[in-house]
Amino acid sequence: MSEFTPIAFPGRRGRAGLLALMMAGVAPAAMADAPSTARGLWHEAIGEGYAELERDARRLAEQAADYCHAPSPEGRASLESLWRDAYQAWQAVRFVNFGPIEQQSRGWQLQFWPDRKNLVGQKASIWLKADTPPNRQSIADDSVAIQGFPALEYLLFDDRMDSPDALAAPQACGLFSAITRHLETTTHQLHDDWQAFGDHYRETDTYTQATLEAGLQALETMETRRLAAPLGLSGKPANAYLAEAWRSRQSVLLIGASLAGLEQAYLPGLRPLLHQAGQEGLYDDFATRLHQAQANVDDIEGDDIEGGIAHALEDPAAFSTLQGLYIDVSQLNWMGREIASALGIARGFNATDGD
Repeated sequence: MSEFTPIAFPGRRGRAGLLALMMAGVAPAAMADAPSTARGLWHEAIGEGYAELERDARRLAEQAADYCHAPSPEGRASLESLWRDAYQAWQAVRFVNFGPIEQQSRGWQLQFWPDRKNLVGQKASIWLKADTPPNRQSIADDSVAIQGFPALEYLLFDDRMDSPDALAAPQACGLFSAITRHLETTTHQLHDDWQAFGDHYRETDTYTQATLEAGLQALETMETRRLAAPLGLSGKPANAYLAEAWRSRQSVLLIGASLAGLEQAYLPGLRPLLHQAGQEGLYDDFATRLHQAQANVDDIEGDDIEGGIAHALEDPAAFSTLQGLYIDVSQLNWMGREIASALGIARGFNATDGD
């Protein structure tokens, strides 16, 4: 029997009442052993995120097989939709940078980024010119640049695949299907390994700080690499090709999914730790700011900034809107420094490359 009160994982498709759920999710008595309580809550919430990622990856692989058997415009539209769903599910748990995700460079397998040398495009081009389509094992044995969501994005959205029939071609469709099968296998193993990791994670004190740092790193990476660098807000020229998902213009969508993931899987364990430190107000402020940032992303998506970051660099109004998102994330990162100070964490760690 778990020693903590379970919370429901609302998912990116239904976040109503999230903050109320967080506030009710932990009984005051459980605060007495805050680190243990936090790890229990984190393990459950992250596990739910991995489960959603596995489900979405499986649906994508199934649709890819159906599409390759009988291509149609409707089937291709479903592929794009399911790709976005699965990519967002990955973003929701992407902040976790320890444990099973480290095995076999799984984070890089799921998302090879940054890709400054266009290795994704190069690898995809090589396979598209091959005599026969690869199978799942061929993809598993190849580079991480061809194994994950960016490689699928290339096949769906790159200018070289702009013809309506390009993806339906046997070589391209076979490549797409093989990558999705590899993703399905990887996410299934990741979910299983996280469950097996549970006792060790919950019983090991050092994972409290590791998880705290992971969430704070995610915010730092979001500010500096995912927004400031492509928008030219870091002292260097703007470059839309530094953005994630620039081919599909989904950079903002993915940032929103990362923020939602921090709401869903990071806040639960943060609350008992800040409560024990006498910093309930800091928790409330951070949770509110995080929720508002996600709501602002939803508004941006609703306004449909056509062209994403690339378009924003040419349109002052769109650029101003994305500057607002950057300010939201910067404020969250600043509050993260306050959290680190309150919990005795030295912010000397380096942000990862986002994987």
